Amino acid sequence: MESIKSEQIKIVTPVGTRFRYSYLVTPDEYMGVEKWKTEAMIPVGTIVKVKEDGKEVEHEATQYIANQLENLLEGWKTQLKAAYPTRTFTLTKNKNTGKPTFPWSFEEDYLILKLKKNVKGLKGNNQPIQLFKHDPASGQNLLMSEVERQTMNKISPETTGQAAMLASGYDAQGNGVGIKLFPISFCFRDIVPWTGGGADDFDTTEPSSYEEKTPTATAADF
Repeated sequence: MESIKSEQIKIVTPVGTRFRYSYLVTPDEYMGVEKWKTEAMIPVGTIVKVKEDGKEVEHEATQYIANQLENLLEGWKTQLKAAYPTRTFTLTKNKNTGKPTFPWSFEEDYLILKLKKNVKGLKGNNQPIQLFKHDPASGQNLLMSEVERQTMNKISPETTGQAAMLASGYDAQGNGVGIKLFPISFCFRDIVPWTGGGADDFDTTEPSSYEEKTPTATAADF
């Protein structure tokens, strides 16, 4: 079956975004697959400025970004049905709950975005994620040196900055279809080192089901 390509959109989170469960320098390993990843936390009420018809327009960031992703998903579903009208599709499900799982969700006062990038690609190892830091004195965003990158190996969720990512649809056949968020770069402003020493040392979230090797059999969604 010939594959089709999803629309791809670029998303940049606003200043003030926080980051948790971060593996931006040393990748995380799950079931033999290494990934750079983090969860970007955008506070509800944050403002993002967007160019529209040549003018800069302000939007509430969390709802604006969530709407972008929901529209991308609906467009991808329409594109799949147009390309394969006789095929039925299921959204990727969490194997424990059986519910559709997406890389974005609202949690308390935050929009959570789950970003992941494989270390290994089809043509060898992928380039590491670019990390920048904002220099208040010059107002410039400077690429981190290798020494500076190592200080970002473990960071506190109090660390703030921005994340740039690409969002696109995927079709994992038996594992379902959905949207993935691919990190491009990060620019940090307030960097707080991770000190550890408590319950926060341990993950409290289930891994995304599209990382699982065993598909979950469910009825067609569309």
